[in-house]
Amino acid sequence: MEVHFSPDGIHLPELGLWLDPRRPVPAAWLSHAHSDHASGVHSLVLATPTTLQLYADRWPDPAGARTELALHPLETIEFRGAELTAYPAAHILGAAQLLIARNGERLLYTGDIKRKLPLCGWPTIVPPCDRLIIESTFGLPVFRFLDPEPARLRIAAFARECLDAGEIPAFTGYPLGRGQEIAHALTQAGIPISVHGAIARYIPFYEQAGYGFSGWQPYQAQKISDRALVVTQDLRPRLEAAQKNVRFALVSGWAMFDSARAASGAEELIPYSDHAGFEELLGLVAESQARQVDVVHGYAEQFAAILRARGIQATARA
Repeated sequence: MEVHFSPDGIHLPELGLWLDPRRPVPAAWLSHAHSDHASGVHSLVLATPTTLQLYADRWPDPAGARTELALHPLETIEFRGAELTAYPAAHILGAAQLLIARNGERLLYTGDIKRKLPLCGWPTIVPPCDRLIIESTFGLPVFRFLDPEPARLRIAAFARECLDAGEIPAFTGYPLGRGQEIAHALTQAGIPISVHGAIARYIPFYEQAGYGFSGWQPYQAQKISDRALVVTQDLRPRLEAAQKNVRFALVSGWAMFDSARAASGAEELIPYSDHAGFEELLGLVAESQARQVDVVHGYAEQFAAILRARGIQATARA
């Protein structure tokens, strides 16, 4: 199966299909709804139903020019002479891999992925394939992250420690994905929270998927005592200026480095990621049984070299 890698995305010319394109195209598969993978208004969009809902919210189509084709997890459809099947990827709500089977060849595109269970979302399922296109955001041996339960416990413990001391715990997170996972972990631990509007905007999508957020309220700058805060990183300077008793926590793959304290202003570092760590990536490659591996994003050159040293045909792609 012919695959073209370019700055605009990954193109399968025999199907006229792009994978996570970075510009508007006639037909696109969107692995998830983060803006670095789902941007622009495409003529035809294929994705899971949840990703389509999130994508429509982030990229409205008021003219009604877009056609959407929902692909449920583990569902197979016929598309331009190929069979397409979606497999959960555990990155954020709705995230999925795409398996393309055509003329006896099976190509798997992971998009952003993790192998560990997520705090919210579907567990990853890895189908066998002949060729694998995998991301390597954290493709170095140093990257090892917390399992969900230890992460959940550390999030709750920091919040309780601060509140018991009369201080305000503040967790910074991305508007979509990490923010909702932190909010869910806190509310499930019985901790009252205030959630910044950029993060609260997507809580209804998680509630629709069955995740509870009991006791949360919208963030108001004048009413932040006795609650944990779940906010975006850009709010940190204003909070620090207005509230001297705010203590920040960073929940991120980058939190495994002490240097993240200076970069983020966080006191508490919780190394939980929505991407696969190094051992997870190796496990994903092994599970796929792929004979050929294309590595994209992050430490692609280094991870491809590690795979080659292990006897796997691997190439880093732009």
